[in-house]
Amino acid sequence: MRYTALVVSGLTDTGGRRRAARHADGSSVAGNGAGDFDGALSVIVGGNQGIGAAIGLALAAAGSRLVIIGRDEGRLAEAKKAAEEVGTDVVATQVADISSVDSIHAMVERVLADHGAPTILVNSAGGLVRKPAFDVTVEDWDWLMETHLRGTFFTCQGFGRAMAAEGYGKIINMSSTWASTFLPGRIVYATAKAGLGHMTEGLAVEWAPLGIRVNAIAPTTTTTPRVERAIEADANLQRTAVSKIPLGRLATPDDIVGAALYLASPVSDFVTGHTLYVDGGWRVSK
Repeated sequence: MRYTALVVSGLTDTGGRRRAARHADGSSVAGNGAGDFDGALSVIVGGNQGIGAAIGLALAAAGSRLVIIGRDEGRLAEAKKAAEEVGTDVVATQVADISSVDSIHAMVERVLADHGAPTILVNSAGGLVRKPAFDVTVEDWDWLMETHLRGTFFTCQGFGRAMAAEGYGKIINMSSTWASTFLPGRIVYATAKAGLGHMTEGLAVEWAPLGIRVNAIAPTTTTTPRVERAIEADANLQRTAVSKIPLGRLATPDDIVGAALYLASPVSDFVTGHTLYVDGGWRVSK
């Protein structure tokens, strides 16, 4: 993983000792900088592959304990093994379906009972339907809205209560360049991501007095397994996307890691309600 060496290089003092994570009052929390998360507990929803897995590995390499949430037990086991190999002390996994509120409530209850309140919550679960607007079904609409909007909201709500009791927390929602740009065939996905951005802003305002920072990351088209499968089926997808990105390539999951580490760490404690675009310049070039 490209970011691991960078992250680990910031974890020790000049004598080679691992630095502890402290707030200004001396209490141990997520870290003193963007590369030190000793004492943090990170819950990564959708952390079993793609962007979520890359963020989880980086946080693990930086000292955070992890709880990885996903729908596929096999991929969860692979993600757990990878995180343990980079040295985190506690890695737990849990199967949950973020499109189901009952599943979310059960997941939140178990995580809080077993591990306590998270310092960091990353909402990276999602899906995509590529269809012209005339072909979108009610099932397409409901699934994307249940996953990207309803599921993210109730996940934030459940863990947000626990963060509020602690007086501190970082929530990172995964938006998309499609929240403010558009290509035909992505009407429902783009609508959901635009709504997610505004929801992020609303939660940030409401929960700021409770010590909870809520931000979002908006990547461009990223080479996750799902996107790679789509490109294999239609090579024009990659050509179209790259033609709109001034930096001239698709993003990789590792490209998103730096933004996530920044928003997860105390160095961004005065940043909330913000969507950070990691899109190679797409949005500003349109």
